[in-house]
Amino acid sequence: MPRQYKKGVLEAVRWVKKNIDNHPNNGTSTAAMARIAGVSRNALQEVFKAKYGTSIGQYKLNLRMKLAAQHLKTGKSIKETAILLQYSSASSFCNAFRSFHEVSPTDWLKTQKLTNANKQAK
Repeated sequence: MPRQYKKGVLEAVRWVKKNIDNHPNNGTSTAAMARIAGVSRNALQEVFKAKYGTSIGQYKLNLRMKLAAQHLKTGKSIKETAILLQYSSASSFCNAFRSFHEVSPTDWLKTQKLTNANKQAK
């Protein structure tokens, strides 16, 4: 039987997800979002993971990396993408991208271009 959570915590989780979806580059910490929502950080994290299957931090990272891929595919440079996603530097963006995708942004783009070229050749 699924665990029952307090209505206030469920509302806070929905608010946090909506906030992240609408402002993925916002650097607000989980603790700060919990304070704003009026719930404990631990309760917020526990219920978010139960409801969405991932931690708040991982959800934010997944969203940022999805946006990074979109920016790169549309021709934005690595530096522009880093700025748009509010990384402190292009280097820190590249490190985050490499950790997430297990390949550098440059190599990832090359792979994307090859994949697209192969699809068009068919």
